[in-house]
Amino acid sequence: MEKVEKENIEIKPIRGFTFIGDPGCDGLGVEIMSIFNAACNEAAGDFLLIGGDIVPNGTQHFYKNVVEMTDTAVSKPAIDKPVYMLAGNHDTQDYEAFFGLKNYFLHNSGLLLVVLDNSKRAFSQETLDLLQRALEYERDNIVLAFHIPPPNTVSGNSVSAEEWDKVLAIISPVREKVKYILCGHIHSYFEDDVNGMKLIATGGGGARIEEVKGVQAPYHHFVEFSFDSSGRLGYSRKQVAFSKAHEIPPAVRGELERAFAGECQAHIRYRLYAEDALKNNKPALAKLFSAAADSEFYHARNFYYALQNFKPSLEAVRESIVNEADEVNTIYLNALNLARQQGAGLAAYAFEDARTAESVHLRLLREAERLLAAESDIQEIEYATCSSCGHTITDINSVKYCPVCGAPPDKILAVGKR
Repeated sequence: MEKVEKENIEIKPIRGFTFIGDPGCDGLGVEIMSIFNAACNEAAGDFLLIGGDIVPNGTQHFYKNVVEMTDTAVSKPAIDKPVYMLAGNHDTQDYEAFFGLKNYFLHNSGLLLVVLDNSKRAFSQETLDLLQRALEYERDNIVLAFHIPPPNTVSGNSVSAEEWDKVLAIISPVREKVKYILCGHIHSYFEDDVNGMKLIATGGGGARIEEVKGVQAPYHHFVEFSFDSSGRLGYSRKQVAFSKAHEIPPAVRGELERAFAGECQAHIRYRLYAEDALKNNKPALAKLFSAAADSEFYHARNFYYALQNFKPSLEAVRESIVNEADEVNTIYLNALNLARQQGAGLAAYAFEDARTAESVHLRLLREAERLLAAESDIQEIEYATCSSCGHTITDINSVKYCPVCGAPPDKILAVGKR
């Protein structure tokens, strides 16, 4: 993380840079930070620019946490590179103590990147004066970066036309050289033409993706900028892919895997205790166990995100097919036979029920694999789960009882509705 202490920063020639929008305004939980961490690790640019809102609020506690995490993420010998910030509306109070100036510019012979503060939905006179000084370093590739977008045709969550006119008046002489306007704030991704300039609004660096009318919700992402052979600056959006999981030290990975398994078991155990407490007419105790179960689920989720094991949809389906097939054809089959040989009838019954359900999962996943190979999603249908034996049902309207264990309709629970 760079602390900007002077407004004019001359940088060496670069191949490109990476822009990551809105990592932390939804909180600094492990899920969110793992997305940001993955984006930092996968970034190809010679430096990173964070598009604001790196913290949920600008107190020292959050800044210290995110700086430590970011420095760890991008300071490995193979990927050591500077990380610059721009101020977002969540980046308040102690921003300058950690990141320095809110208005500054980077430049070399081929690029002028001007970072401006409009975190309060206005361009102050100090900001406008900086822009005026920066444009004295006019280049063929000028990029303006600030948090809240200018008026555009996609989202009304922007600065006012009056505020934007102040910027337009300054950049008017060089507008044809302003290749891009980079903004965050909107937790989505869209492009637009703003006064003849390309606006790229991207907020996919960790915070929840939000719905924008007329825009297909993207996955978490970042934007890479690079120069072609003629020196022209181009760009491409990259989906976060968690591709650096192998860089977790083996000993740490082992501890994460044990913690994940332990939290998963605790989640189920507390859910069962909550069910049993209700049967024993202890609803208050059931609530306590339910709260603990919820907590253990989120702990497990955090450990899994920290493991960085997520895969693209088709890869995830194929991995699941392998696991389900192993359960059906080897693990549960062998366990079933062993339980029968040892006279453990209840265990055999449990293995048989699970194996039957996993066979259905295997069939459904194989069909999903076939469809995903050709389409963006599978056919949407209604699923149901037997809460007695765990059997998965896809013809819910025609089922009068569970075909595996005979449970009545009120124990067959609909799932999977969007």
